[in-house]
Amino acid sequence: MLYPADIRPLTGLRFVAAFWLLIYFFWERFDLGPRDSIGIIHAGNYGVDLFFILSGFVLAHVYGPQVEAKTFSWRSFVWARLARIYPLHLICLAAMVAIWAAGSMMGASFKASAFVVEQIPYHLALLHAWGLVASDGWNFPSWSISAEWFAYLTFPISFGIAALFAKRPLIGVVLMVVVFAAFVAWMGHYKIELMNMTWQGGIVRIVPSFGMGIALWLLGRNLSLPNGVAGLGVAISAIWVAMAAAWGWPSYWIWPGLAGLVFFLAETSKTNQSPLLASKTWVYLGEISFAAYMVHLPVDIALYQVVELVIGEPKGTMALVIGVGGVLASIVVAAIAHALVEKPARNWLRANIPSFMAGKQKA
Repeated sequence: MLYPADIRPLTGLRFVAAFWLLIYFFWERFDLGPRDSIGIIHAGNYGVDLFFILSGFVLAHVYGPQVEAKTFSWRSFVWARLARIYPLHLICLAAMVAIWAAGSMMGASFKASAFVVEQIPYHLALLHAWGLVASDGWNFPSWSISAEWFAYLTFPISFGIAALFAKRPLIGVVLMVVVFAAFVAWMGHYKIELMNMTWQGGIVRIVPSFGMGIALWLLGRNLSLPNGVAGLGVAISAIWVAMAAAWGWPSYWIWPGLAGLVFFLAETSKTNQSPLLASKTWVYLGEISFAAYMVHLPVDIALYQVVELVIGEPKGTMALVIGVGGVLASIVVAAIAHALVEKPARNWLRANIPSFMAGKQKA
């Protein structure tokens, strides 16, 4: 059975991934102990890998049929993806530069390696997760957008390779598991954990996850699971992720659970009249999830610069209250940024595609 045009549960899952990352990021602000003492919190970093798998799945769903029908325009696709991610990336980068400049003039201290002016051109060109910079910096979470940009540019290649197994999609899924294991071993040879790579090579981290998303879409597009199996798969996948995180298993054991969440949630959209994470509220939160992820660092720095100036470093209950306020503020600012920047800029850019980027059809 084919997927519906709009796989709403996957939009809702985007907010789950973003919220997991927000809690991971703000946890140290809560003054509740180190985040590595609670496995599911410590594993919040892997919400990025969930995003990567989601991205491969959704883009295969939207553009895969065009590739197969030979109506796909790479230039239109690239412009559409740039319109999706770049305006908010640019605004958040500008916000970080402004915060750094204003804070420096007011005598605030910043981590020097995180604010290297010479790295700004790499951020502007979305190349800061390609192993070309020497440290994290500026709006640090945007490293994943740089990695996504690499996946967008190479989408016809990744989809073309996955499509070789279109008639035997399960083999494609198994192959991506093998590719993931090979990448883990490759990075392990250099004492690097694949699922912790960011600025030093996020483009390596995204390849197996993005490819797995494509392979899972190819597997599921004509698959019909018995009633209840999809929901059971979601539950088992969620328990697997929670168990692997709680017991401190290596990160690569969490990855299959993330893939399972994407696949089985998508399957719930085929026959279930009320699929998981598909309500209007969840879908809206999913729609602002990219903004929530992108704005949380500027919100954090601006908030705590003011807090520390007024009351000093918060402790105990006050730290928890302000930390929770930071999470909520990130979501509120995300809603505003989505409404005023992300959505209108995306629509305008897609409606005004330059002639040199226009292809056979507008993406």
